[in-house]
Amino acid sequence: MPMGSMKQTLLLGVIGVAFAGFFGYHGIYARQQAQVRVIEQQIAQEQANQQAQTDVAALVQQIERYRKHLPPEPDASWLVHEVVALAKKANVPLASITEEAPQSLQQFTRLAVNLQFTASYHQLGAFIDDLERANRFMRIERLEMIRSLEGEEPVSIRMVLSPSISHRCYRGEEARAWTRASESNLSSAW
Repeated sequence: MPMGSMKQTLLLGVIGVAFAGFFGYHGIYARQQAQVRVIEQQIAQEQANQQAQTDVAALVQQIERYRKHLPPEPDASWLVHEVVALAKKANVPLASITEEAPQSLQQFTRLAVNLQFTASYHQLGAFIDDLERANRFMRIERLEMIRSLEGEEPVSIRMVLSPSISHRCYRGEEARAWTRASESNLSSAW
């Protein structure tokens, strides 16, 4: 075989190997790498979906636990009974307890009771502690303490207690609107 022909064959072989390498890299390896990236993204998305499902399941369980602490219906009579029992437990003699009429605000019903009683600071603290530990969610919307002229215990106390029955969570502007409506209702009650 002449030398020129061998060089041509060798040159053609090198060119062929270069083309095969170039097209093999771009045609096979690069596509496989792109598929690997797509599969990795799908795996990450599936893991995120599974984590979201786990989080949602935990939140649903938490909501069900909280639902047990909410009143069964928008009627304040259960609240009166609960407050009377808690007052007895804390040795707080209630002078008066009156129900406020239920107030509907969009998907929310506000229940409240007005309390008047005379108690020492210790009794008041025990009563508030019992309220915080009650089986139902209750909050003190208003608390007024009037000391005697001598400044000694016991003190006269006016308090508004309410639970919240809510069929959805309020966020952002809705929460601020509900708070403004609730505060205006409270100021008109006093």
